[in-house]
Amino acid sequence: MIKTFASAVFLLDSLVIGLGAFGHGMQVRHLHAAIDGYPIEADMHSMLYIVWYFVSGCMLTYGATHLWVWTQLRRGNTRTFPLAALIGLLYIGIGGFGLIYRDGDPFMAFFVALGAVLLLSGYTLASRSPAAH
Repeated sequence: MIKTFASAVFLLDSLVIGLGAFGHGMQVRHLHAAIDGYPIEADMHSMLYIVWYFVSGCMLTYGATHLWVWTQLRRGNTRTFPLAALIGLLYIGIGGFGLIYRDGDPFMAFFVALGAVLLLSGYTLASRSPAAH
């Protein structure tokens, strides 16, 4: 029962992270609205857009990685869990930094939650796997 719940939570968290790439990419109009009116050097201006879409690509890649890890954990292969754990720790770290740097911005807490849920559900799957015993 616990393994089934952890599996569903890990899968849902993976999908939220991966599909978040599309939401992130579509929000580039807000970046345009915020910076297009300022005299920013062309190199910096174009780099901001490249980084914006790079982050979207990372989110999609993280989600795909988590889906692969999820299939492996369900098969009992716990060796893949560290990949998900690294991404989960990144989300917790960046989210925590964002909470501090952005004076408690609640959106940043979402990253902390995504990372923590990923770690907890993944650890539960990995520790309850037949290969882990």
